[in-house]
Amino acid sequence: MARVFQEVRAHLGLASEDDSPEALEKITAFLDDESDRLLPPVDTQAALHRLALRGDLPSDLYEVKTINNIAEIYGKHFPLERDVIETTIKRPDVEQHFGPSRKPGEPAMISVFQRLFRTKWPLRDFICVVAGQRDGFIMNVHQSWRIYPARVDIAGAKTPIDLLQRFAAQYGVDLDVDGKKGHFIVSTTTRRESKVQIISSLPNQRFTVSHFSQLDKETGATTSSLVIGVNNTKYLAALKELRVKREDMLDDLVNEPVKAMA
Repeated sequence: MARVFQEVRAHLGLASEDDSPEALEKITAFLDDESDRLLPPVDTQAALHRLALRGDLPSDLYEVKTINNIAEIYGKHFPLERDVIETTIKRPDVEQHFGPSRKPGEPAMISVFQRLFRTKWPLRDFICVVAGQRDGFIMNVHQSWRIYPARVDIAGAKTPIDLLQRFAAQYGVDLDVDGKKGHFIVSTTTRRESKVQIISSLPNQRFTVSHFSQLDKETGATTSSLVIGVNNTKYLAALKELRVKREDMLDDLVNEPVKAMA
């Protein structure tokens, strides 16, 4: 080490006995520059890809895409809902990420986000819960539900998955997924293609069944994750009663100008 300092001093034209603060600053700066020059360049894209694989990529970097079923559920109100979904993903209050190394009973490569949206009328405040499957830098959204605390008991719910369970208890329909029954099933795996069936339904009611299906090419097993059956008739009736216009929402959404402070 002494020899290195001696060579650096000589390179910088400094006397061997010069230990002044100015000399030490020049030596430090020179060594820092040399260290940076010798380090290999950082592969930013590869680093971001690794973060996305683990679910550690900052959520505002994802490109958000929604499946057609979501647009069909929200109909003419989908343009606003699309901004609510994107705001939930890019500015979440809470987020959960699963994968790629899946633990038993957990979905893989899926992210779930939640965000509270305030309105001019507190009883119409709602929590949006969005579930999407990660594919590189793309977040493919399969589910987005508004949960109104005025209608759904969320006491004790700590995670987005907890909220989905409470939502399903209020608006869900009984399902059978390869023998596993319930309103909401976090994850189940079979050795063949999964079959999701509605066990019971009501006349003149419309239902939506949503889930993520993941095939393990090595084992041939299929995992169905975040399986939920929703009584659309009941859910849409609540939305119609509690929905507010964009201008009546107190929080800024993505894709719109920031509201001026009063």
